[in-house]
Amino acid sequence: MQRVELRIPSIPIFERVVRASAAEVGSAAGFSPEQVEDLKLAVSEAVNNAIDHGNRGDTAKLVGVTFDIDGEKIEIRISDQGEGIERINVARRVIDDETLEAGYLRGFGMYLISALVDDYEIESSQQGTVLTLRLYRKEPQQ
Repeated sequence: MQRVELRIPSIPIFERVVRASAAEVGSAAGFSPEQVEDLKLAVSEAVNNAIDHGNRGDTAKLVGVTFDIDGEKIEIRISDQGEGIERINVARRVIDDETLEAGYLRGFGMYLISALVDDYEIESSQQGTVLTLRLYRKEPQQ
């Protein structure tokens, strides 16, 4: 197994560093261009959530990102130093003009993440939240 670890301050511009790292790690691990794009978007959303909702933009708090790569998958852990979260409902929802106007997009980032990765877990406590994402290597379509 190979590991890449990053720690960034809770400043939105540094999300770009993590997104670029996700692209490089995904490519180096031999994932398809489509999977690399999904990886970049999922990691980007997760890091933004950690900055905005976990650490509440407190620049003294860090966001940790760990990429573990093995022969079959990439596992990414995004951690914040916030006060924890309650259970998140990422049930599939219909997005239309009515739900947009009603403000139902809160939590849409987690819905998007859940749609982009193969598997995920959320662990949260008063010491922070850890979101673990997994993407499995897919065989090329014939």
